[in-house]
Amino acid sequence: MGRWGIGAEHAELRRRRAERQRLAAEQGLDFREESPELAERWRGAVLAGGRDATPRARFAAGGELDGHQVTVFDWVLGPTGDGIRAVYLVELPQPLPLVVVSRHTLGIDTVLPLLRRSVLETGHHLYQSGDLAYDAVHLVDTTDPDVAARLLTPTVREYADDRRWLEWRVDGRWLCYVGNDGPSARTEQPLSVLRSLTRLVELADPALWGDRRPERTHTSPAATTPPPTTMPTPTATGPAAMYRGGPAHTGVHPEAAAPPGFRPWSVRLPDRPGSAPVVCAGTLYQTAGEHCYALDALTGELRWRHRAQDRMTRTPAVADGTVHLVGEDGLLRALGTADGVERWNTRVGTSAAPTVADGVVYAVSMSEFSLHHTRSSTLVATDARSGRRRWEQHLPDGSCSAAGVAQGLVYVTGVKGQLGAFRVEDGKRSWYDDNAERYLALCSPSVADGTVYLGTGAGLVHAFDAATGKRRWGVEVGGGAIDDSPAITDDLVLVGDSRTGVHALERATGMRRWHLAGPHGASAVTVSGANAWVVGAARNRALMRIDPATGTVHWRRALDATAGSPVYADGVVYVTTAKGTVLALDALTGRRPGLRQRSRRIA
Repeated sequence: MGRWGIGAEHAELRRRRAERQRLAAEQGLDFREESPELAERWRGAVLAGGRDATPRARFAAGGELDGHQVTVFDWVLGPTGDGIRAVYLVELPQPLPLVVVSRHTLGIDTVLPLLRRSVLETGHHLYQSGDLAYDAVHLVDTTDPDVAARLLTPTVREYADDRRWLEWRVDGRWLCYVGNDGPSARTEQPLSVLRSLTRLVELADPALWGDRRPERTHTSPAATTPPPTTMPTPTATGPAAMYRGGPAHTGVHPEAAAPPGFRPWSVRLPDRPGSAPVVCAGTLYQTAGEHCYALDALTGELRWRHRAQDRMTRTPAVADGTVHLVGEDGLLRALGTADGVERWNTRVGTSAAPTVADGVVYAVSMSEFSLHHTRSSTLVATDARSGRRRWEQHLPDGSCSAAGVAQGLVYVTGVKGQLGAFRVEDGKRSWYDDNAERYLALCSPSVADGTVYLGTGAGLVHAFDAATGKRRWGVEVGGGAIDDSPAITDDLVLVGDSRTGVHALERATGMRRWHLAGPHGASAVTVSGANAWVVGAARNRALMRIDPATGTVHWRRALDATAGSPVYADGVVYVTTAKGTVLALDALTGRRPGLRQRSRRIA
């Protein structure tokens, strides 16, 4: 019996068959129910079940995609589908000797030496790039070190690590990647993975392919018009919106009444949302799957959609007529708000949500964190108009959170709760607090009135002098991790944690003012005037309007699935659920959409 149980395994097989058939139909690929040839050819590349197991290659979809021959199939062991893993193949322009690249971030002090010894026992070579940070966590098994050196250029190494691939290989005519197994495989997007593999082939040293170098035949189009390579960005300033409201991440929004004629609405997206939305100048921007959707904020009608090469899982930043996006392909993109046309892109690595302030986009490459190893991160400042890099700053502590910007400084949280401040003009460090903990910290700092507020993975809230870094106070709230930036009102700090709900602390002292209990924690709190909104209750499936001064709940609306943090704009509160539902309610009354307004889907 499989690890999920027989019934669940059969359901997973049905899901994967339908997914492959849909991919084949949409992309014009051939579909085969089973392929013994693929099972035999790639038996050695797939570790699930061991080499003595009897594999089956099921649900194979193959053909031409973006000018490359590709195949994806499911590796299945046993009649009920034990150990299901997707295998992705892209044909190379020329055959290459074996190069297997694997990444290990757990137990590297004990596991990697054993693996290296086993490679040498097979008669293969171990290749090392000379990059100490890369070689510390990667094992490269090859029959030809010279080819490995030409293949693993810095660009290729960075691109593959941005993808968080645990193992990939070139073997003869094929580039091969074996996906995750178990329930985590549901997060994989087969089309995105295939496109990222074709991009890896294109990034390799062209000399590897001789006269048969690959040519890129596709772009990242908007919904209607293919984007040009570059396009000037408007110089006029305008409204801005981003993660937690603005560059200081205070979670506070200007107060306004709902527009005349507004009617609550909901829309179901075809992809799982990657983050909370942002609303700016009458348009809601939501990342989901490998798309960014622009919806009319008053009606929910689709204005445009932009497709990237890979999943986009971070909140966009909108400023001066431009949408700034980061994706799992490691690119920072700038799109026009009017049409979704791409103006420029630049590589920053897989990053937290971008922050825009005074014509500069700040992106923090996300770190890998384990008990034995933390990979460093980079803070990158990019000109919002041209995409030109202004400066970058190495972050040895690593980081998994968005940068906060205020008062001429950029504030970045380390993976264990450290906090650093860097000058906006050149990236030089102004001050640093080594507040290291044993728990992973995901919270971005909030900055208000000369104070930086920060939540930690251990459930602590700290306040620092924004100019000097001097600690003003620190308190423990409920013991659950605080992963989203605190909301800052005139006299309170409002935080939602992962276990106990919403907590209100006095800004001056950190003393507790009130606590709204939640059995499964709560989202970040969004504030406007004398009202606040939060997602909480059982399994975080209820949107609530509360009084930020007292914690009193004014109304509660059930949601169709777990949801992220709510967003407020112009008298309307928006929330996106894990099922892909984007919901817009009157912020004061909480009135639900009518049947006509809640039955719409975007294909």
